Amino acid sequence: MRWEVDDRPATLYTRAYMAGMWLARDKRAFEGAEHTLRTARKRQRSGDRPPTPLTRWTTRVRTETIAGMSVWTVRPRRETPVARVMYVHGGGYVHPLTADYWRLVRALVTVPAEVVVPAYPLAPDAAVDDVLPRLLDVEKAASRSAPELPTILMGDSAGGALVLAMATRLRGADDGSPAALVGLSPWLDATLDEEAVRDLEASDPMLADSGLRAAGRWWAGLRRGPSDPLVSPVNADLRALPPIDIYIGKHDILRPAVALLADRADAEGIDLQVHEVSAMFHVWMTRLVPEGRRTRRDLVRLVRRVAGV
Repeated sequence: MRWEVDDRPATLYTRAYMAGMWLARDKRAFEGAEHTLRTARKRQRSGDRPPTPLTRWTTRVRTETIAGMSVWTVRPRRETPVARVMYVHGGGYVHPLTADYWRLVRALVTVPAEVVVPAYPLAPDAAVDDVLPRLLDVEKAASRSAPELPTILMGDSAGGALVLAMATRLRGADDGSPAALVGLSPWLDATLDEEAVRDLEASDPMLADSGLRAAGRWWAGLRRGPSDPLVSPVNADLRALPPIDIYIGKHDILRPAVALLADRADAEGIDLQVHEVSAMFHVWMTRLVPEGRRTRRDLVRLVRRVAGV
């Protein structure tokens, strides 16, 4: 296990951006179960944001339905991809795709890579046992279409947990396992039981633990509890998984579970690297801030390294 820290202070622009998050009370979206559900229902009615006009202008986009889900495959216009990234979005399992994700997708396409983005069903109407098999179907379909491409499973927040859960199910599969896993501010423990979570919440401009705990229960469904390894992969069997890279901010309430997973990886000899950007907020790498652009460039280099180019 390796843990590297980027302790550069936030840029002036980003400090102003974060002040705007506090003023807009972004974290209200996850304050209390009732309010979390009302906010989620409102956003779900608006639906998943499809590829933006800029994304369609600068890349080739294919839309299809796989396992009952809309799936967008985004490729370079001229270059041949050297890798495939299956990107699973976050949102606490209750919020749909937003336009910010397409900014990150466009960056990943420059690898050059094929980026597969599924719009999966959301809680509380769906749970992990409904959705995980569908995501695995998407991964298998993409792998069959271009088996020569190494696959990187990447996701943010709830999506970061989902790609780890997918990897445990793909482990030792006949048609191949992913070449790497990347978690961006991943939600590794749906219970949020770590004592440090309460200490961090006051400094997190985006997340509140009360609503997230409710979302974790909804996602676990009737068959599982929130601590189940498929819901909280901090408890998963890490053996024989591919290399894992995790990006996290120091004040993110999801950081304590990252530290727990890193301790496990260290004790078990798992190939895991944590990239901590101390001044950053939750899932900053999708946002239009200087540090977001910097991390997107890092992610492009990571995918290129996995692809061997």
